[in-house]
Order: sequence, then structure tokens, then C-alpha cells
Amino acid sequence: MRSGALGVEVLLVHARGATFRIPLFGIPKGLVEPGETPAAAAVRETEEETGLRVEIRADLGSVRQKSGKIVHGFLASVAPESAAGIDEKGRCRGHDDEVDVCRFYPVAQARELMIEAQRAFLDRLPPQS
Repeated sequence: MRSGALGVEVLLVHARGATFRIPLFGIPKGLVEPGETPAAAAVRETEEETGLRVEIRADLGSVRQKSGKIVHGFLASVAPESAAGIDEKGRCRGHDDEVDVCRFYPVAQARELMIEAQRAFLDRLPPQS
């Protein structure tokens, strides 16, 4: 999450090769490694996928996607040392090859692009995040 020209913006990624015909953008995510907490996994996976270091601010709970996959979300902000990794249009400069889009979107636009189940994370954002 970050403050943008139009208010709060959220970071979404789009898996390389996935369709753009239906909403398939989502939060950076991945498997929790043995001995790792979900929050530590979120920080690691976000950096691996986007090139950005983040700082966890709040736990947003879990959702179950149509596929049955359970995804845990966190409210995080971009660490100051990673700010240069975002261009003037909100795109990540250093994302990996697992994603073809890595960008910050205003909340209303993010809701339209996101996997349906993950939209619940937007509803759980604290007021004026």
C-alpha cells in the first residue's frame, strides 16, 4: 500500500501468461517455508516477485479462492529503501519473471482487477490506510 495522487493505492501482480479477460490480478503471494511465519513469507514473497521490500503493518486475515487455495493477506507499506523501485506510473522496476504486471492501483481500480475472493482484503483495510 502507498499514498498516490488519487489516494490509497494497493500493489497487485498479474501472473505471467494468465489471461487478461477476467480479473486475475492479486496480491504477491507464495508458500510459507518450514519454520517461517506467514508474515515473514509475505515479506519474502513480495520482495522476490516485485523487487520491493515491505514492512507489515496489519494482518488482514485469510480468504478461500474458488480453486480452494487459501490466501493470507497483510497490510504493508513499501520500505523507504525500496521507494526508488517504483516508477512514476506506480510500476515496479525490479519484478521477477513470474509476473508480467507489477503495479500500484487506486483501491477502486484494484477491486475491478482483483481475483474475486481477494477483494475482501480491500474491505478489511483500516479507514484512511
